[in-house]
Amino acid sequence: MTQPLNLDAMVDRAAFFSHEHQLHLIDLAERFGEHRFEVDLNAGTLDFVADRPLLRTAAGLLGSASEGVGTWLWGWANPAGFSAQVTAFGERIAQFGRAYGVRELVDAELPLDAYLAARLVDAAKLVTGRWTSYSGQAGPGLRTYLLIDAPELHLPVPGVNRSVRVIGEALSYGLIHDHRLALLSYAQLRGLTANNGSDGKSVRVWFPDGQVTVEFDGLGRIGQMSAEMRPPQRNS
Repeated sequence: MTQPLNLDAMVDRAAFFSHEHQLHLIDLAERFGEHRFEVDLNAGTLDFVADRPLLRTAAGLLGSASEGVGTWLWGWANPAGFSAQVTAFGERIAQFGRAYGVRELVDAELPLDAYLAARLVDAAKLVTGRWTSYSGQAGPGLRTYLLIDAPELHLPVPGVNRSVRVIGEALSYGLIHDHRLALLSYAQLRGLTANNGSDGKSVRVWFPDGQVTVEFDGLGRIGQMSAEMRPPQRNS
């Protein structure tokens, strides 16, 4: 029998890796300079455009948050009747929710709170393996959420300084419950080696350019992070 899973654990496992992808998207957008987004849900695309096309991404409709109605609506339940190609991710997420007993992924409409959309987006990323999201206003008080993908959105090699920033920023949003689970999941998703300290109060993560030791407080929260950089290798 499939073991139950909950939304909090899914968010914990996705949070750091998700945030790093969003930072990468921001960096990419800044390099483009002044630009705009063009979304075509019929074609399943989101384009970065200036005076010329900059980047085309594949886009799937995840859902929408309505402040007026006060609900989240999954894309597969949207009465606008988008194509199966566009709503496929949402249907896949619902199937996952049914298999693992995660009600929030199954119910077509959910009561909206300040954090629900962000939590559902992170959970969706974990299920689909598409780690970059985009949200935009679709009308007064209505925000639409998409999962997007393109080779340019894939992360570069992990580094100590970037990852320390990612962890610190993601923690500040207050969405993570199990800090240790979040850290170990991030290391796994990033292909990094991570070992628990002998004292049970720390985790060390090895990067191509160094290592980071993360210490946990008495409540299991990340307290301090110390980094050691590895000197760059010289070509002989």
